[in-house]
Amino acid sequence: MHNIKKAKDKIQYFGIKKIDIMTKSYFSQNLKNLRKYHKITLEELSEAVNVSKSALSDYENDKFSPSLIICRKIADFFKTSIDILEFSEILEKNKDGELILANQESHPKQILEAKEYAEVLEKQKNELLLELRLQKQKVESLTLQMRLQEQLKASKLSEIELLRSQIILLQEKIGLIQK
Repeated sequence: MHNIKKAKDKIQYFGIKKIDIMTKSYFSQNLKNLRKYHKITLEELSEAVNVSKSALSDYENDKFSPSLIICRKIADFFKTSIDILEFSEILEKNKDGELILANQESHPKQILEAKEYAEVLEKQKNELLLELRLQKQKVESLTLQMRLQEQLKASKLSEIELLRSQIILLQEKIGLIQK
């Protein structure tokens, strides 16, 4: 959820149209519930997924969001998907070991909203990349113009020096003629 907020903040900072996304992250709550349901300590889970105990505690307390790789390790350990860990409120497991979700009917809607949000972000990223390429081309064009101006200046200075030399020669000729 922190990553979604950071993305929203960046979008607002750059003046890009704000998008309201209604998805709630259940990751921290689900991690805690699954761990307690399976009667696994933080230390045991830490060893199983190769993540520090303090990091797992931070994830459970929603202080930090784990990377996608760590989410995958945790989801694999509990034999579920990242989508369910992140977007579905896990209430418990039934006698067959299947997860019982509080918001099972809204899960596809949340995934769709997240995908739409990702598509908008991708489009905005592409627009920014295009703008960046255009700005780079402008810089290259201005740099080339500046070099041409410098060459023109050097050419004009050479021309001025040549004219000065011709003036000196003409003055010497005039001086010789007057004698």
